[in-house]
Amino acid sequence: MKKIGLIGEDPNDTTSIQNLLQNKHKGIFHFKHLLKNKRGYQLDNARTAHSLKIEFEEFDPHFVLFIRDADALITEEKKIRKVHEWFEKLNSVVAQKGILLINIYELEALILADIYTFNKIYGTEIKFSKNVMYQNEPKELLIQKTSKNRKKYRESDCPDIFLKLNFDTVTKNCIYFKNFYDLFMHKVDNN
Repeated sequence: MKKIGLIGEDPNDTTSIQNLLQNKHKGIFHFKHLLKNKRGYQLDNARTAHSLKIEFEEFDPHFVLFIRDADALITEEKKIRKVHEWFEKLNSVVAQKGILLINIYELEALILADIYTFNKIYGTEIKFSKNVMYQNEPKELLIQKTSKNRKKYRESDCPDIFLKLNFDTVTKNCIYFKNFYDLFMHKVDNN
């Protein structure tokens, strides 16, 4: 069983990605959330590297998945480059065993990639066919589209939603997630 460390801005994000990957690969990976007490921009703190080094050495994972929202569209290269620079600093702490998943714009873009499942869960009829990498503020879109429903979308719903998303649909409709997944599996297969 491969040990995978997870680092993200919020436990909802890391648990969601863990759930999505476990949908595809049941029983193959053992996940552990690292830096659980760090949220959002606390991950940019200088003490983060020191804490990560200790947790990394203690868990000794095969890989560490770094999950960050770009808070930008794919065309906003400066903001995306900033996330890459953050990753490079922390990847050196984990012996270059890191794999970066940048959510373009934010985690909810992956929900838009399988809008059928979301519609089924929330009883909505959202039509979404454009490239998810060009949808700014997907979280706000989902909140707005469910605002009149009895069941309203909340960020804390993500882990449960991601358990139900169709993995193949998400990879087909979200290029950045497919690229991340291909790199992830390449590293898994060659380690």
